[in-house]
Amino acid sequence: MAAVPPDDFRCPISLELMTDPVILATGQTFDRVSIQRWLDSGQVRCPMTKQMLYDTKLIPNYALRSLINQWAETNGVELKKPEELTRSRPPKVTSKKLQLPPREEVQTSVVEALVKQISQGGMMERREAVRQVRGLTNEGQEAKLCIAEAAAIPLVVKCLTCGDPQTEEHAFGALLNLSVDDDWKVGLIAEGALEKIVQALEEGSMETRVLAAVLLTSLAIVDVNKATIGSSPDAIPALVKLLVYGNLRGKKDATTALYNLCRYHANKARAVAAGIVPALLALLKEGRSDTAERALVVLDLLSTCAEGRAAIGQETAMASLVEQLRTGTKQSKENAAAVLAIICQNSPQATRLVSRAGALEHTKPLLLHGTPRAKRKASALIKCLKDYSP
Repeated sequence: MAAVPPDDFRCPISLELMTDPVILATGQTFDRVSIQRWLDSGQVRCPMTKQMLYDTKLIPNYALRSLINQWAETNGVELKKPEELTRSRPPKVTSKKLQLPPREEVQTSVVEALVKQISQGGMMERREAVRQVRGLTNEGQEAKLCIAEAAAIPLVVKCLTCGDPQTEEHAFGALLNLSVDDDWKVGLIAEGALEKIVQALEEGSMETRVLAAVLLTSLAIVDVNKATIGSSPDAIPALVKLLVYGNLRGKKDATTALYNLCRYHANKARAVAAGIVPALLALLKEGRSDTAERALVVLDLLSTCAEGRAAIGQETAMASLVEQLRTGTKQSKENAAAVLAIICQNSPQATRLVSRAGALEHTKPLLLHGTPRAKRKASALIKCLKDYSP
């Protein structure tokens, strides 16, 4: 009796065993032949999620392909050779550091041994193996492909919360190196890395939490990942918590990660609900120009949604923003004017608070010495203040 492949190994379109699984921009996996036929027929939406496809790039799912190959070998199933396997791989990069032998040799003599060491070794052996995997991720696409095809990535992901700080650091470093390329950003999320990253962000040491924020920043550069990360119920709240309770580096990296995520509109309201506005305003009061600049950039972004404007338009927030107009750096003054302008354009009550705080006097210098953008924002704010009638 022929072996029946698991559902995860079947293409959602053809329902047949996949031989060349690829990831669509929506994060769904299909067999290359089937999804390419779908796209070639003029379809513009994902066949599973029905999302509009603004990017039709197909990213090889090497980890799943490895699992399918293992299953086929175990069950005596002969797989057809993928028609476009060769063309799906990135160009070969010659390593100058490790002097990598041909990819097949690397996979058998190095990566598979490391996979075994990670999965079966003790703490010290696992730490060393993950360290070496991290090193290989610096050696170009060939080494990265070996790591993916040997199913090493899920094992490295598990190490993000293994409890050993050094192993966790190496695991985050490896995934961060992989995430440099956009193709790998989507692939890592498809591998299930998000759950472990968020867990590390919630439960790890301060250093681990910082590394998790940095990795989320990298992954959130891709639009589809912004939506996926934001839809996780714990990701944005965990970043806001790091913003509140983290050390200086943690606050900075959490701010950057939240900025990247909030460039996706739906995530702005989620961040506001998680308490991002009070956390950002607290950074303004700390008196550090670098953190204040970062905070104001995010506040400027949040002011473009109704929830953000409602949270920012409180009396204490208005006073803090006007203070930045008075004492902040050039960048801080520009962004403070931008935030105040859009708040005042939408709220007479906020305009009253800003006017009482003396914003007009501190905004006028931007018209003379600011950048073109600063002059536009200052002009808009001054118009609101002059139109205000007490």
